[in-house]
Amino acid sequence: MQDDLPIRDLLNLCLSSGDQQHWKEFVRRTQPMLANVIINTVRRWREPLPSLVDDFIQDTYLKLIANDYKALRSIRNEYENTIFGYLKVVAMNTVRDHFRSAENRAEEVEANDLVIPPSQDSTEQLIAQEQWEQIEARLAAFSTSETYERDMLIFRLHHKYGYTAKEISMIPAIGLTIKGVEAVLLRLMRYLRGDASASAGDE
Repeated sequence: MQDDLPIRDLLNLCLSSGDQQHWKEFVRRTQPMLANVIINTVRRWREPLPSLVDDFIQDTYLKLIANDYKALRSIRNEYENTIFGYLKVVAMNTVRDHFRSAENRAEEVEANDLVIPPSQDSTEQLIAQEQWEQIEARLAAFSTSETYERDMLIFRLHHKYGYTAKEISMIPAIGLTIKGVEAVLLRLMRYLRGDASASAGDE
């Protein structure tokens, strides 16, 4: 089954066969990680709105598949983490190139004037930076390896950046309905509070 394949083997299958099901699985596994990297990078310039994050995700994949997948074929694929590390660099460079290009500087100034800050309710929920590493360590022990990147992205978007469940559900990398996002948030908060009923599924 594709779910059991190491990411390096899955990428080899994608490049050798071109099978759409292999590529869909590759995107499913890598999108949450890319969204996470892009959100953190975008924040150096402006608020990472869902539509902007989605655009950068698409731009990153376009760079990866350009010229007959030249970027992906160039990865030295000996180690499991090599691929994820490479994708993170491509995603960060995609964002940086956009904001640092001369043609976008004027656009950035205008866009920053239009940034909508989190609502007051969301601001009150923001987690202090000094607590964040401890919280992530606890959640890492709770979330499965398959859902960890997605779950942490949802948790960070809501509690650290003030996104609503509706806004989070609009990010394709998340792949959940509004109720699904709310279920993840509830499950993680129950776990942090020591609630034994924290194993509810997502939609």
